[in-house]
Amino acid sequence: MSYVKFFLSNKRLISFGFVLTFFSSFGQTFLLSLYVPQIINDFQLTNSFFGGIYAIATVGSSFILAYVGKLIDYTDLRKYTLYSALLLMLSSLTMAFSNNIFMIFLGLLGLRFAGQGLLSHISSTSISKYFDKTRGKALSITALGYSTGEGFFPILMSFVIGYVGWRNSLIINSSIVAIILIPFIWFALAKVNEQNSEGDSKSKAHSFSRSILFRDKNFYLIALNSIVLPFLVTGLFFYQSSLADFKNWTIEWMSFSFIGFAVGRTISSLLSGKLIDKYSAIKLLPLYLIPFLIGLIALLFFNHTYTAIVYLTLTGISVGFGSTIKTAVIAEIYGVKSLGGIRSMFATIMILGTAMSPLLFGFLIDNGYNFLHIVSGGIVLVILASILSTQVATQYKYALETNA
Repeated sequence: MSYVKFFLSNKRLISFGFVLTFFSSFGQTFLLSLYVPQIINDFQLTNSFFGGIYAIATVGSSFILAYVGKLIDYTDLRKYTLYSALLLMLSSLTMAFSNNIFMIFLGLLGLRFAGQGLLSHISSTSISKYFDKTRGKALSITALGYSTGEGFFPILMSFVIGYVGWRNSLIINSSIVAIILIPFIWFALAKVNEQNSEGDSKSKAHSFSRSILFRDKNFYLIALNSIVLPFLVTGLFFYQSSLADFKNWTIEWMSFSFIGFAVGRTISSLLSGKLIDKYSAIKLLPLYLIPFLIGLIALLFFNHTYTAIVYLTLTGISVGFGSTIKTAVIAEIYGVKSLGGIRSMFATIMILGTAMSPLLFGFLIDNGYNFLHIVSGGIVLVILASILSTQVATQYKYALETNA
């Protein structure tokens, strides 16, 4: 079945998943970073102080998600999503009308939790629960919302902030959620019953619960695999200006090279769906980091300006594959009955990684380590995660043969 035909056959739920990943941009670092200079200037903060507040808000949102994320398993999906969108709207307004740093913190906490956390979590979990035989294809389409948001919102919001100011920009964001996102959620889920899914025939898994999750060694192997890419990518992107200086590249060229990241992510997101449905996500788990590994090796050994495009394109390919493969792996191994609770644990680990990597990278740079050391360490970490992930695929294959 082609992507177009597949979308038309499931347009309500697929559109729902795509729109949620698209609007998760309101809580993502790439968009919130646009507000940082103005907030620091208005409240007379230091970069390190605001960075600490942002890190605490991010870590706090990840721990809240670990508890709230499981509610999707036994809560009406439409109500659950509407409450999440409402929180996103109120968090934007909290920051817009803030008159002290505590209100800024509350706004950031809400945006990180509702945007990066809940909207992404709801999209991936609901799609994985509803689809089984075509889970990969469904996830690959909805994941395009991330790259679409990355390409659309920074350009739009940079103009809006420059024209009306950061506070009014946040009011506009909340209005968009109220006028577009909330009515869309109500409409998209009006006739969708999540229980009328394809079932769980493809997954060999019993329905795990979080109470036994930590006794399963696959959890730790998948968790390591899940955290490596966002941890390294966030750190490298956060210090992209320093990386450009180290490589004698201009920041303008570095920014332009992100086109390669967007293209690589978009293509691999679509391709990953067909591969997952054909081979299973578990078999692909040890492989999707390979493009990123090659990109890091190129970054380590070459300084030519075109290396930036190669590195970022290959990184985008791994990010595109990973965004669908990791969610599908969790569904294939642990089933979908408690998927929300289980997936929220992995999401918490991932968010913690994205919160800690800028701090660790900054510490290394401040203490005399350069990007040769950082990239070399990243290469070792990616190789280790890929090798250990083969054990998950091997165990899965053995379990299938045993149960055959």
